Amino acid sequence: MARRSSVVEPIQPIQPRLLPVKGAAAYLGATVWAVRNLVWNQEIPFCKIGGRLLFDRNDLDKFIDCQKTVA
Repeated sequence: MARRSSVVEPIQPIQPRLLPVKGAAAYLGATVWAVRNLVWNQEIPFCKIGGRLLFDRNDLDKFIDCQKTVA
């Protein structure tokens, strides 16, 4: 009879695709108010679910890439 392995693989935590304002601010290294200003000035895309503003990590990465400059 075959013996089953007793090794348990660790479960990887799920990384949410959408981040709230505080999470987006931390991801960008900015303040919450800086992120809100980006929203108000229509400089960054967001999803609104209920009353919450949520930000897609992919959109945040694109925003970062667009902000890069060469000296």
